Amino acid sequence: MNAPVSSASRPSMLARMFRVKTLDTILENSKNQEHALKKTLSAFDLIIFGVGAMIGAGIFVLTGSAAAGAGTHLAAGPALTLSFVLTGIVCAFCAMCYSEFASMAPISGSAYTYTFSTLGEFAAWIIGWALVLEYAVGNMAVAVGWTGSVKEFLSAGFGVQMPDWMTSNTVTTVHDMSAANPSILYKAIPFTIPFTKTSEILLLQKAFNLPAALIILAVTVLLVRGVSESARTAAVMVFVKTAVVLMFIAMAAYFLLGGHLDLLNTNWFGGTLHLSDPAGMAKAWSHFAPNGWQGIVTGASLIFFAYIGFDAVSTAAEETKNPQRDIPIGIIGSLLICTVLYILVTAAITGIVPLNQINKEAAVVGAMYAMGFKYASIAISVGAIAGLTSVLLVLQMGGTRIFYAIARDGLLPKFLAKVHPVYKTPHICTILVGIFVALGAGLLPINLLAEMCNIGTLGAFLVVCLGVMVLRFTDPDRKRPFKAPLGITFPILGIAGCVVVMSGLPVTTWVVTIGWFLLGMAIYFGYSLRQPAQHNIIAPSNLSN
Repeated sequence: MNAPVSSASRPSMLARMFRVKTLDTILENSKNQEHALKKTLSAFDLIIFGVGAMIGAGIFVLTGSAAAGAGTHLAAGPALTLSFVLTGIVCAFCAMCYSEFASMAPISGSAYTYTFSTLGEFAAWIIGWALVLEYAVGNMAVAVGWTGSVKEFLSAGFGVQMPDWMTSNTVTTVHDMSAANPSILYKAIPFTIPFTKTSEILLLQKAFNLPAALIILAVTVLLVRGVSESARTAAVMVFVKTAVVLMFIAMAAYFLLGGHLDLLNTNWFGGTLHLSDPAGMAKAWSHFAPNGWQGIVTGASLIFFAYIGFDAVSTAAEETKNPQRDIPIGIIGSLLICTVLYILVTAAITGIVPLNQINKEAAVVGAMYAMGFKYASIAISVGAIAGLTSVLLVLQMGGTRIFYAIARDGLLPKFLAKVHPVYKTPHICTILVGIFVALGAGLLPINLLAEMCNIGTLGAFLVVCLGVMVLRFTDPDRKRPFKAPLGITFPILGIAGCVVVMSGLPVTTWVVTIGWFLLGMAIYFGYSLRQPAQHNIIAPSNLSN
């Protein structure tokens, strides 16, 4: 039992908020057998995890709404391809920083752990809370997209229609009904009018995305069993969805090169692309990018969701056999593969389908129909379902590992950091996060979830880049198995890129996110900061004992 810490020996709250846990301390803590995780993952597994996390809702669900515009988002048009290029470049800068950090500190916790080692406890809590937002809310969004893909598959393939109450989220249902009848807000409260039998009240009281919640619970059970089982399952699904994406690209190329290049010229450039005519070039550009640079940035801020996942590779560092070598390979390899696929798919969709006819809920399937390949759309739906399921696995794993790392540091109750005696997984964190995500997936709409996820992710990326810069000056002699080239150029460009993409997010997203961080601050100052500090920091003099 630990001896009580006297008030005189406790640092002030302000001193603790900015106290840094050195990388040596972090590595020493990770060797504690009580919290040790099983090392089973290889570089190939990590690339599978990265690709599995990225190819999913972003390409299958959000591409259409980003290109054609939805809600407060300006239409990027065919220039969405440039949005993917912009986002890919920003993520590449950030990936270099993640790889450098992960090679130095192969520990669960990702950006949270890296921030603790450079900017201190308070900054680490903020970024950890942002990462919880990224992974948990991102997984909610993917689960909602999974329901949509299953619904489309059953309808197109078998003529089976899922009932609205089973696939409608609660918030959107209440919003749509209250627009016509404001009093419905009162009636929407479950059991407020228990004897009311009208169809709209029954729908409101039942409206919950049940398939989304159930798939999250199934993924939670799988993750409790172990990451090696999860990796094998993800590998199968990644193979299926990658094959489907490649099939779509091949069929689109066959269609366009088989006599339909004029269609691409019409949909991309309005049929006015003439290199020798400056006025025609300007008109072509206005058709290609209907909202100019602002539309491209706005598109990037939405489809940034498609890139969420490569950073999840770093959360598995503690379960990787050779993390110093394999983590950079996993991060950069998965990012490069997915960026090329995203650009090709987006170019095909916007070239084949006119902007005002793009299916905002299933753009890839809609493009298959436009080409006349109706039966192949069923295969695309299968690939989308497989793709989204693998994303659920990876994001759910990443979220629980962040939660686990924060609890292991004592900033959340310590029982949350317990590891299952048989499966060697953080089962308590996994179960709690699974329940939270399942409820959110049933209650909330996909656009709000994706935007909240994006802002949390961009904040995390920005801080990781800043942390690499700080560590270059505060610990320049530390061995870096992987080092981002060109000095601090990449971290600076990563920070600037994150700021640019964040500028495209709508005001409502910022408001909701601020509310999330206020809740985080209440937990930190109300609980975390008041806990004994000896669990968080090991004095450097004790490291050799």
